[in-house]
Amino acid sequence: MFDQKKIGAFLAEERKKKNLTQTGLAEKLGVSNRSVSRWENGKTMPDYALLPPLCEALGISVNELFAAERLPAAPPPAPQYDENVLRILKEYHRMKKNARTALTVLLIVGAVLLALAVRYIVSGGLVAAMIFGSFSSAKVEEYDDPAEYSSFMGENARKEFRSKWGMDETIFPSQIPSDAKVLSYKMVYYDPWDAQYLSYLVLEYGEEAYEKECARLASYPSTPYQGYYGVTGFSKYRLLAVYADDYQGFVYALTDGEGTIIYAELIFCNYCFDIDYEKYSPAEYLPDGFDARIDNAYGKAEMARRTK
Repeated sequence: MFDQKKIGAFLAEERKKKNLTQTGLAEKLGVSNRSVSRWENGKTMPDYALLPPLCEALGISVNELFAAERLPAAPPPAPQYDENVLRILKEYHRMKKNARTALTVLLIVGAVLLALAVRYIVSGGLVAAMIFGSFSSAKVEEYDDPAEYSSFMGENARKEFRSKWGMDETIFPSQIPSDAKVLSYKMVYYDPWDAQYLSYLVLEYGEEAYEKECARLASYPSTPYQGYYGVTGFSKYRLLAVYADDYQGFVYALTDGEGTIIYAELIFCNYCFDIDYEKYSPAEYLPDGFDARIDNAYGKAEMARRTK
């Protein structure tokens, strides 16, 4: 598996050597300062389409990026090796759109990576083998017991649920209030290559507790969200707070105005969900117009923009 913390520290070190600020690097790549910060904090990895311009800006190879260190020159030449790694990642994304199942994709790409790992050995480790090692026979995990809530949310959550690509989950309560009634709860987790999460928590509050929670959510610094993945708004319920990321998805809270609050999150990677989110979430909890299917128009447009 990749050591994202180590890679992030390496990126920060190389950026500083180039006398670049996070803002300066972000402007070169056409991304937000927040994206660069999250890479360097080890919370997320750059999209594969950004790897060539990122490495060029920092004067490193893709191989060195994944190894998180400067490597001595060794056969095959770095550009050739980098090209192979990028081709693998690009092929993964292509097959991800066309394969019937994620498992099919994993088996095909895994075979390619294994072949490359045997053929291309570079000082400092096998980058292809590192990538290959991150594959698994993943399955969708589904949980619906509110008693397990703290295992999936907050700083005491299980490791795989702790960071969720750096998305801000403080819209959700840190723990389920003892005086609130749980009407519904679900957590869905899937990690065939990139971890993805879908969850919702529906709580019924007493009058005073409801007003207090609505006030807390009203003070949350909500982010712009309309236009991301075709989202136009929320018509079934009133939106109380939202954290949106144009790459990773949404965390939000809704209310019926009568004491019930719905907390929901849709967190994914590479501009699409690999799970059938409509199967796991009631339609009324989803944003209007939300489309994060594999071939969604928003993701295609963003990928085209980034690869120009």
